Amino acid sequence: MRSRREVPVLRTAAFLTLLVAIPCLQASAQGFLKVPTIEVFGGYSYLRFQSKNLGFSDQLNMNGWAASIAIPHIYGGLGATGGASGHYAGDLEEYNFMAGPQYFIEWRSFRITGHGLFGRARTRLSKHGSTFLEPSDRSRAWAAGGEVDLPLSPSTWFRVVQADYLTTSAFGETQHNLRVSTGLVFSFGKH
Repeated sequence: MRSRREVPVLRTAAFLTLLVAIPCLQASAQGFLKVPTIEVFGGYSYLRFQSKNLGFSDQLNMNGWAASIAIPHIYGGLGATGGASGHYAGDLEEYNFMAGPQYFIEWRSFRITGHGLFGRARTRLSKHGSTFLEPSDRSRAWAAGGEVDLPLSPSTWFRVVQADYLTTSAFGETQHNLRVSTGLVFSFGKH
């Protein structure tokens, strides 16, 4: 049973996104809003996971994937994004599902984006060769960071780097992690 203090973070993030989107929709009705594009990102991701407080002898270097979908032009440079990532290292798997607002600026040929993400993390410990249920924990997660994109074509961008300070709280212990991703961004809709 969940305590009252455990407010589902995804609902909070969805509420905050709606709170930002409603005034933007009113502006759209007045003709001030661009038709939004949808951007899809996918690529490689690295996670430096603070695992000592879970009983590991050192911090873990975890490799994996990251994917997201964003509406970058809700109003001016303000947009919304949601994404997932998965990272793996030996006996530990870490999955993150988050959403939140983002803001971007264009500088020369680069696009620089900052974001704040809120959601859930799923951490799973595994013992290879075991037939028992693996211990797993779902906890709150938040990330603050940004990305730098370089255009390859009008509808394709190369995400040079996405860096996030990611905080999770697996098995009742707080982890302060660094996540770095790179990959391709595809834009759909009007540009």
